[in-house]
Amino acid sequence: MEKLKICLLDGLKITKGGEEILDSINHTRKTKLLISYLLLNKNRAVPHGELFELLWSGEDYSNPGTALRTLLYRYRSLVDSVGVSELSDSIISRRGAYQWNQKLDIDIDIYDFEDYANLGINSMADKEARTGYLKKAIDIYRGNLLPDSQKEHWVVPKGVYYRDMYERTVLSYIGILKENKDDEEIIKVCERAMSIIGNTQILQNELRLARLGETEDKGFSNEHAVVARAYEDMEKKIDSLQIDMEKDGMESTAFICDFEMFKEVYRLQRRLLLRTGETMFLSMVTLRPLSQMKDPLRDERAMQALQDCLSHELRLGDSICRYTEDQFLIIYPVDAYEDARRVMERVKGRFFVNSGIEDYTLVFKIRPLNNSKDQ
Repeated sequence: MEKLKICLLDGLKITKGGEEILDSINHTRKTKLLISYLLLNKNRAVPHGELFELLWSGEDYSNPGTALRTLLYRYRSLVDSVGVSELSDSIISRRGAYQWNQKLDIDIDIYDFEDYANLGINSMADKEARTGYLKKAIDIYRGNLLPDSQKEHWVVPKGVYYRDMYERTVLSYIGILKENKDDEEIIKVCERAMSIIGNTQILQNELRLARLGETEDKGFSNEHAVVARAYEDMEKKIDSLQIDMEKDGMESTAFICDFEMFKEVYRLQRRLLLRTGETMFLSMVTLRPLSQMKDPLRDERAMQALQDCLSHELRLGDSICRYTEDQFLIIYPVDAYEDARRVMERVKGRFFVNSGIEDYTLVFKIRPLNNSKDQ
């Protein structure tokens, strides 16, 4: 029986016996994104909130759970209509999350590529075995990750990860080919790699050296050696640097900062808006007691409850700061003023319901960030 294969490199494709099936999945954007995201994160259960943020970012739904269930129902109906029984249980429902079924006997190209690449890059392994692994990895990498979804923020880091691994795989294979003095194969490997990931300096140098062959330019060879060492040094350092800067882990709530930092975030966002032309809003939220009796401790508890509500109800990319003793400022991207207002109305409603606070009133004002150069 032919095995089902799923490709994410060079676009989402599901094949069986070499024939593409379920190609209609690419005609529905949200379904394609859902499947791609679950496949890229197959080792964990993805919370509903994370999926909703992924698929409906900037949109305000009163019942995101229903939207997700409807999307999943459409996917399963599509699978049933085509008769791909291997995918009938491909998405498992967990408590508050969905996950790709890891028990399915399906080849997924990115994971096959990664396994072969890691085995081949390992310089301590047997040379003949390494050569076989590297060839298999290079053959699997036929294109970059989900090229038609490159604007999706979650595709970028994964895409760069696999692209860099592919380049390391190619360079490891070239190292073996150099030992064998196989310039002809080096030229083929470099040209293929550059057609996929572009003309990187190190691949251009390897291609030039292979073309020079016996007439190798010693000066250029020395220059390439310096480039290769710098390349290897930077790869180690940038990975270590990122780990250090991300040591607190992935945040799960909106960004909270002081007012001075908030002003810098505001200015940075304005710079981005001048380039992209997108829309973003500034909101001021005021929470005041209905009672005339001053109770600073009670007021502070109410403000802390509001801060907790804001940080959890707003999105990861939103920024919040405490402006005065009874006010917060918020920056958040949405498409239109009506959407911005719905966001604030939702926060207001959730605050009073979840906190149980009754003897306060919450008022907000909304202004768009100016994305025009004319002041």
